[in-house]
Amino acid sequence: MKNSYYQLYRFLLLSLLIVGCEPEEVYNTDTSQLTNENTEFYKNSNKSGITVNQEAPYGGRASHTSTIFNKKMWVTGGIESQTSFNDVWCSEDGTNWKIVNPSANFEPRYGHAMTPTKNSMWITGGMQGATLFNDVWQSKDGKNWVQTTANAPFSPRRFHSFTTFNGRMFLIGGRSQGTVNADIWVTDGTHWNLVTNFAPFGRRTGHTTVVYNNRIWVIGGLDQNNNYLNDVWYSDNGFVWNLATPGAQFAPRRNQGLTANEKGMWLTAGAGPNQNFFNDIWFSQDGINWEIVTHPKNFSPRAYHTSLHFNNKLWILNGFSFEPDTIFYQYIWGYD
Repeated sequence: MKNSYYQLYRFLLLSLLIVGCEPEEVYNTDTSQLTNENTEFYKNSNKSGITVNQEAPYGGRASHTSTIFNKKMWVTGGIESQTSFNDVWCSEDGTNWKIVNPSANFEPRYGHAMTPTKNSMWITGGMQGATLFNDVWQSKDGKNWVQTTANAPFSPRRFHSFTTFNGRMFLIGGRSQGTVNADIWVTDGTHWNLVTNFAPFGRRTGHTTVVYNNRIWVIGGLDQNNNYLNDVWYSDNGFVWNLATPGAQFAPRRNQGLTANEKGMWLTAGAGPNQNFFNDIWFSQDGINWEIVTHPKNFSPRAYHTSLHFNNKLWILNGFSFEPDTIFYQYIWGYD
């Protein structure tokens, strides 16, 4: 009987994460804020992975957002078990974290998206319980948040992406009530314009986007029919899109991490079919050819985490997995 209750709990929790929410999240960063000195990740490279902070002070969580802003790493929101957060944390080195705001003005949420601009951080959408959001929030310091739009023209959603590119912010896809979106929106933070209601890469949620090599990239995710994706798309302007590859070397997945610096793009972990969680790292200089990165110390398989490039390290922050048990990771990994 005890085992039956445990299996039921696992089923309900997975349903909450997949149906009710699909991160990130996406930590969509402007490559001008990233550094690449002495950072080499290539095929058969032998890089050391260390747990920089085994117990992050903000606790275990998934479906949060992270970004680089004002020479700091930031973590905002997310979920742990059935508790959603609206806290804001920052770190100058990835080891020492401080609470900036324990309860920001916006509602607790997970599956939201976050992006930095030159002077602000922006948050859109997400979910709490059965409530989806389409609000937009701005902060110049991480402590004080201002709602710029209470009801944006895009439908309430979660597990979309939100990326700063060429002085504008692009919102892409995600899951709304009863549907997976294929739309692209562009904004200056106040005015929103629909680029297209159906992008050439189709409907997807749990995908990731990043800016690299003066292009915006969309990778992987889950489509309307619950097909897992490993295609790679790019755009030079956010309006016209091109297919780099219909099937990259890494397995199809959703809710992976994606980050970049001037050397290339790194895709980390994610979830595949049948609750198959990954703990791999892939590197690409052109978006077409992807090479697996070898590292002696593997982090546990996970999805719903975030990845960043900061202070010459590749960072993997928190996440969720069923392996070996249901867990919301409190670990932060930093790879030299």
